[in-house]
Amino acid sequence: MSLQDAVDVLSDQAAGRLVQSRSQLIPAALALDTASLDTTSRDVLDAAAGLNLLARGGDLLLDQKGQERAAHLAMVVAALYWRAQRGYTGRDGVIVFFDGNVQGWVDGLHNPEHWRPGSIAVNELGDSWVATGGNEQNGAKSWEPEWTDGRRLTTS
Repeated sequence: MSLQDAVDVLSDQAAGRLVQSRSQLIPAALALDTASLDTTSRDVLDAAAGLNLLARGGDLLLDQKGQERAAHLAMVVAALYWRAQRGYTGRDGVIVFFDGNVQGWVDGLHNPEHWRPGSIAVNELGDSWVATGGNEQNGAKSWEPEWTDGRRLTTS
């Protein structure tokens, strides 16, 4: 069972690709089911429910907003996986991504100038913020909320 399988399946859904392999889907659903036992994160619970539906032979026919949600859920699960692999579960803080890749963990949202604009920070509940303003050389100007409690707050 791998949370990486769950990230891959959610990323495929976000890109509008149908799941091709039940051999990947079933372990992904089981891994997220197990992870969801220890969380109150609406995002992890939503991702687990979606993968369970797919594992049971159902379809998720996602529109653009659904694909955006799947992309967010993939990032939330990737952050959960990163934390679990490195002993950061339960340490609060945020996992920071840039171009879809984990850049690291920080204890809170401060110093946006240390991050490139477009970086995304995800906390353990699945809430996320995007680094905005500034430039690549001098870093971002601020952290703006992007997703909270399963709802997208920005339109970009």
